Amino acid sequence: MPTLSSKLMNMPKLVWIKISLLFLNLFFWVAGLTLMCVGASVELNLSDVSVVIKDVTSGAAVVLIIVGILIFFLSFFGCVSVIGENTTLIKVFSILLFFMFLVEIGVGVSSYVYREGIHRSLVDLYLQTLQKYPIDTDIQLSVDRLQKQLHCCGAVGYTDWFNTTLQHIVPDSCCIQEKPLCGSTVSTNGTTYIYTQGCIAMVGSWVHEHNILIGGVGVGLGFLQVVGMVFGFLLMKSLQAEYESM
Repeated sequence: MPTLSSKLMNMPKLVWIKISLLFLNLFFWVAGLTLMCVGASVELNLSDVSVVIKDVTSGAAVVLIIVGILIFFLSFFGCVSVIGENTTLIKVFSILLFFMFLVEIGVGVSSYVYREGIHRSLVDLYLQTLQKYPIDTDIQLSVDRLQKQLHCCGAVGYTDWFNTTLQHIVPDSCCIQEKPLCGSTVSTNGTTYIYTQGCIAMVGSWVHEHNILIGGVGVGLGFLQVVGMVFGFLLMKSLQAEYESM
């Protein structure tokens, strides 16, 4: 009586390719869901950053969510094309994987090449925002929440506030133990009771902590996209050979 292992070994190559592609699409489904969750997390945790420096950060979470949604639905499209053994759909699926792979490479390279320019833009925008702090209630709320959440003060450092209309005063949200007017005596009492680290560096640290997850998913996704394209090509060839032999 044939054993399970012998049955598996005797399975046709076409079946093995289909099973492999279905497992790949399962990974794409999980990766898409992960990117959507990370995008939502970025939106929730850095919502105040988006208000303060919206020209640079407002689209970051949206991009992650959109890419996650595309990959999520691409996985379903791949499953339908594989199960239905439709060579046209499999070809479209492979082409979509290829373009998605190119886009991911382009985004990764651009982020690395322009990382210093992006950092300078963030600092400049934050410094501009500090100038509006005394007269804009929405900015006051966002900056205060951000400084309390990340334990930071100013853009690069607490002295950034000295170049605003506050002069030698920092907001109370810069204080380690916040209380009314605690930031008004920084020029006479020193800085031992306030956060001195700038918020841009702290935001960078938060993003860096999540880069491991995003980078790991990205590398794994890119590798499996290449594998998916190869298996898609093999599946088309196997289906064509099967049709020709009928």
